[in-house]
Amino acid sequence: MVCAQDSEESKVAFKGYLKNMSSFNYIGDSLWYENLTHNRLNFAWYPNDNFSAYVEVRNRLYVGDFVKNLPGNDALGIPSYGDIINANNDFFEWSANLVDNDNMVLNVMVDRAFIDWVQGDWEVKVGRQRINWGVNLAWNPNDWFNAYSFFDFDYEERPGSDAVRVIYYTGVASSVEVAAKAAKDIDHFVAAGLWKINKWNYDIQFLGGIAQGDLALGTGWAGNLGKASFKGELTYFNKAVDTEINEDYNSMFLGAISVDYSFPNSLYLNGSVMYNSNGSDEANFGFSLIGQNLGSFTVRDLSPYTWSSFVQGTYQITPLLYGGAAVMVFPGTNVLFVNPLITFSIVQNLDLDVVGQLYFDNNQSGSYDALSKSVFVRVKWSF
Repeated sequence: MVCAQDSEESKVAFKGYLKNMSSFNYIGDSLWYENLTHNRLNFAWYPNDNFSAYVEVRNRLYVGDFVKNLPGNDALGIPSYGDIINANNDFFEWSANLVDNDNMVLNVMVDRAFIDWVQGDWEVKVGRQRINWGVNLAWNPNDWFNAYSFFDFDYEERPGSDAVRVIYYTGVASSVEVAAKAAKDIDHFVAAGLWKINKWNYDIQFLGGIAQGDLALGTGWAGNLGKASFKGELTYFNKAVDTEINEDYNSMFLGAISVDYSFPNSLYLNGSVMYNSNGSDEANFGFSLIGQNLGSFTVRDLSPYTWSSFVQGTYQITPLLYGGAAVMVFPGTNVLFVNPLITFSIVQNLDLDVVGQLYFDNNQSGSYDALSKSVFVRVKWSF
């Protein structure tokens, strides 16, 4: 929806969605039910060709067993479910629980609020924004500013950062970029530069800076191998200052490559492998989103295992029915993640999704069984 104002040069845009998702979570022998009503409102203002401003708000209402059964304990430093939901995602505290009790949690969060100025080959963005330097689907070692978990599928927009970002476009497919993230301490501070070029029909990027106390260097690429897409990201961290983020290592290397291919019949396949030099074959499964919600999730937490592999396939079954599945396997471990999904387009702008998340690990129980099995049923209306 676009609303014209006093003249054609001044416009305001408004769009958003309303979702309702029921989740059925089998944890051990117990069934935990949750219902999430999620509303998003996106506002944009374009006063002229050089300037624009954006504000985006997400409103979430949670009811169910997680709200009732996770009261937290201040004395032991255990957060309640409301604390987890309300954890601010960056420097400014633009999140609040309007209701937080044993029956429900109602949270309001501004996760985008920035201005964008463009003049010639220059672009400057200031405020809470998404700084997306990753190129892969499952794991993004180049995502230094606002890393996200693949398992948080209901947050399509991904986290943002309170940051200043300056981009100089040196060509159609090349640019130089610097960005700095606001932080209360060095543990959360990130400042880096990115240089993008196009060479040999590949988009190639080089990164350098400081991230949570580490000197960081990285590179990434996206191009083709025949008719398939070939992408990769590499990052090396070397401790410069002791922080809570790097207290367990002096250096770390993260690398991920992926190949994906779209067939003429709409079948899409994606395969990816990630390496973590500080990973372990004996790590806990570790796919909780609590760390991300509490603001401690960084690119170093993409996977706790030395090797991680990912395969995904999707297919447009009919014009109104879309389905697929993703599987993660962690070589050297007994850990497995299975993620089936199906989407049905009920009418225009109204979709029904059924998503499964099954986590298998025999390290704790001694028998190979699912640690948790979750089914999500979601209806989404876009406007």
